Amino acid sequence: MTERDSSPFNASEASRPLTEPTLEDVLRDMKMQYDKDPVKAVRGQGFIKMLHLYIADDLRSRLTDVARRQGVQVKEEAKIFGSHKPKDADVAVIHPDNGVLMSVGVRSQMTSVGNNVLEYYQGIIGECISLQDRFPMAVYGYAYLHPKLSKKWRTVNGEKVLGDEYPDHPRYSRMYSAISGRDGTQYKDIRGIYDQFAYLVVDFENDPLPAIRDDIVHGSVPLDERDMQISTFVDRLVATFKKRNIWLDYFN
Repeated sequence: MTERDSSPFNASEASRPLTEPTLEDVLRDMKMQYDKDPVKAVRGQGFIKMLHLYIADDLRSRLTDVARRQGVQVKEEAKIFGSHKPKDADVAVIHPDNGVLMSVGVRSQMTSVGNNVLEYYQGIIGECISLQDRFPMAVYGYAYLHPKLSKKWRTVNGEKVLGDEYPDHPRYSRMYSAISGRDGTQYKDIRGIYDQFAYLVVDFENDPLPAIRDDIVHGSVPLDERDMQISTFVDRLVATFKKRNIWLDYFN
């Protein structure tokens, strides 16, 4: 078996290795898939599902024995009923009797970021509102990935080709910060604001491994104003859950 064949992202659930991949592993494999076929990576689900799996496995590793005995599970692509229609949550923590405890959305935009970012922004707010209407006490998170240098479809000599695009990361950082931070005693009455947000600006051109450029995000949204690092994302979700549910010993 080759090194590539033994990647944790090619393994079935039953054969998944005991040692979970690091975030660096995830980004390396995402870069390999994108470099191999950018169009397929963007249009298919395999690319972003690597990040789904990383977040889901991190949450699974934090479940206590109490949670596992009660049947609490971390599920990927879980179908959840929102206020108006079902929603496939990318990652969800679900209690068998009491429903959704946590829901996490995960998205990447690798091409034509500027053309689509506002439409997607409205969509993730609407998604949040729909689920919060039905499960107001659940914890909601979102992880959003943009490349430092993206690609944009252009028409050249009658043919569509991919060219370079420079996303406005400072603006997007402020946008995502504005829909993060649902807290306080009145949190159950707040809609359209996520409890925690992770905004990843990734330099896939960095050698030898892709680099997360938190410094770009911090330039517009200082860390002491809002933490949007992927490295602290699951910790922040768990901390919010514990604060909100002080009687439940479900997470380490």
